[in-house]
Amino acid sequence: MNRKVTTTDSKIKNRTTLLEQLAEQRGIAGLLQGDSAQRFGERYQKRCQLEQAARQKNLETIIQLAGKKGHDEVGSEPDPDWLSHYLELAENIRHPSMQQFWANILTQEMVSPGHCSIQALTCLRNMTQKDALLLQKASALSCHFGDDNRRLLFGYQYRTLLQGQRQQRLNLGSHRLPYAGLLQLCDLGLLHQAELESGELSLTMPLRVQLSTQQLILQPQRKGIRLLYYRFTTIGNELAAMMSETLPEHYHSELQTLLAPLGNLSKGR
Repeated sequence: MNRKVTTTDSKIKNRTTLLEQLAEQRGIAGLLQGDSAQRFGERYQKRCQLEQAARQKNLETIIQLAGKKGHDEVGSEPDPDWLSHYLELAENIRHPSMQQFWANILTQEMVSPGHCSIQALTCLRNMTQKDALLLQKASALSCHFGDDNRRLLFGYQYRTLLQGQRQQRLNLGSHRLPYAGLLQLCDLGLLHQAELESGELSLTMPLRVQLSTQQLILQPQRKGIRLLYYRFTTIGNELAAMMSETLPEHYHSELQTLLAPLGNLSKGR
């Protein structure tokens, strides 16, 4: 019993210490440390200085990270208005992995101007690291067929004479993308909210499903097949294109198992 109380007290102490550290870093620890209420103005000035220094450090860190990439690549100057928006948004990015992502965006924009829109930057600024990891997982599972829009393919439906419409689905949650994560991506404006279905697959023209580095070619052998998927929004497409994560092999295998009963399935180049 005493042991349990000690563990709880230790956690409380750790949280208190953490709060003091965070408050000190942000210049808002005055009353917590027993300072006089008469010095609010002085502490406000100190907090402003700390925030300004932190924003400057964030930008310089991002620029430093960008400078470490692609020394031999040919680049051109980004649009001045785009760069102003970029710097205004990037100055508040503190998490190291997010700073690296913003650095990647800048280097890509210098190589290929217009690659990332201001709208996509604004959306990214409102994302946490957890949100970015969700998008990275979705990007790894994404594919495209028919056009260049990214999709999350999760099943198909078909007609039967006796039972009408039937569906077969795979579980995206078993591939680190739970339904709650899909809802979060929809709320962020990265995925369209509705489950969508394709037109009926042609029996004469093979379907080419392009995954990150692999292609599946399906020649359907039954009528009335429609694929089920979530579609990325325009902004979702932009940001997902800048994510780098390999296609999970178990998802690739499960997708092949899902599609194989529909006809002849082969791997493309």
